[in-house]
Amino acid sequence: MSFIRLAFETDGMILSEHTRQTTAAVSTPGSGLPWRRPWVRLGCILAGLFFLAPALGQEESTAYTPISDPANEYLDEIDHIEAEYGPYSMELSDMYMGLGQTLMSNGEFERARDALHRGVMVERVNMGPNSPEQTNHLYMLANVEILLGEPQSADKVLQNIYFINSNYYGEGNPEMLPVLDRMYRWYSLMRPPGTIGLESKDYDRMIDLTEESLSINEATKGETHPDTVIAYRRVADAQFQMVRHLTGHGMAVSKEFYSANSSGSLYPSLGFGSDTVYKHYKAGMQTYRSYLESMLANESTTLLEYAEALADLGDWFLVFEKYRKSRLFYEQSYQILAQNAEYAEQAASFMSRPRPMHFVVNLKPGSLQDAPIELREMSLDISMTVTSHGGVHNVEVLNAPEDMSDDELMEIKKQLRFTPFRPALKEGEVVTTKEFIWQYVIVPQGMVS
Repeated sequence: MSFIRLAFETDGMILSEHTRQTTAAVSTPGSGLPWRRPWVRLGCILAGLFFLAPALGQEESTAYTPISDPANEYLDEIDHIEAEYGPYSMELSDMYMGLGQTLMSNGEFERARDALHRGVMVERVNMGPNSPEQTNHLYMLANVEILLGEPQSADKVLQNIYFINSNYYGEGNPEMLPVLDRMYRWYSLMRPPGTIGLESKDYDRMIDLTEESLSINEATKGETHPDTVIAYRRVADAQFQMVRHLTGHGMAVSKEFYSANSSGSLYPSLGFGSDTVYKHYKAGMQTYRSYLESMLANESTTLLEYAEALADLGDWFLVFEKYRKSRLFYEQSYQILAQNAEYAEQAASFMSRPRPMHFVVNLKPGSLQDAPIELREMSLDISMTVTSHGGVHNVEVLNAPEDMSDDELMEIKKQLRFTPFRPALKEGEVVTTKEFIWQYVIVPQGMVS
């Protein structure tokens, strides 16, 4: 089993410095298809033999000093603390956390699970069964379950995290906001939208998290607060991903379920699941409009930020093949800037280059803190044509590694053709961009089988 992560950048910036030495996978949103390098695993085995058998790598006369195992050092310290202060000493909490991290790095996931369970028990004995302090142990425990190929067990751990914190703080309490935010980021990392194998319940979970966060923000901070604005957008994005999942048609609403009326809006036709699809489509569109209204009502919102919000709504309509409406919002966002002398420079560069729409998962260093293992990046330069409708054609990989097979290159090209791009503007009008060079950043995550 291989669990992958992907990030997109358009300016060549490196998202993180994480590295992964054992396995690698390549994917774009929705693929779930791994690109494995068996020789890397073999290389690790040979490297291990080199260090374990010094005669293979050095003269026999050279003294050999055994490499100390950090896990054993943790175990020795744990024995010392237990003998001195008892089996539930609070000092043991950090020890079990460190032991769990070390065992995970060593690939000893079963032992890591046991250590983290022990750390959770120490926290509960000392701080109470609903203590938020155990949350860090639980997140790491969920990561171990992912590494062991037990996603359902990981889900149960996340449900436990929610139960513990909601019991401690109370549902609707603003103290739940960072809890919900971290859960949202964890699911975004471990269940990236579009991954093969995800079910409707996975998308429902994301919708529930975003809607609860929005409800708390609205009630405690008001509809125009910057945090509420972000919450609106997250809800709309979650609704979009559900529609994408239910239709199974990439980024567009299935033609079988919908037809256009005279106003150009969508309405459900007869067909299995059409009501459910339309419900999520409508909910997402309404939330996007609330997002836009909140941006406009917030006095601290700059013209550039509002223009971006308009372009976001243009993205929404474009991915649902509402080309006329999307073009209207894109060009309106440009005019807002162009008509203000203070923003003339920003207008000139606004949407001057195509870029992946924000629906595409874009991992950032801050969202990687709950990743179960270290990550490694690979950057590919891609030449492509991005049409005025956001379509991707004529995909060519310019700097493919020598060990990348033709099948892997074809898979990248195929998946990129289904990646939604925001088109570019030229003098305020949406245009097709040919031979556009874009940096494709892959952030893979190795998994055990």
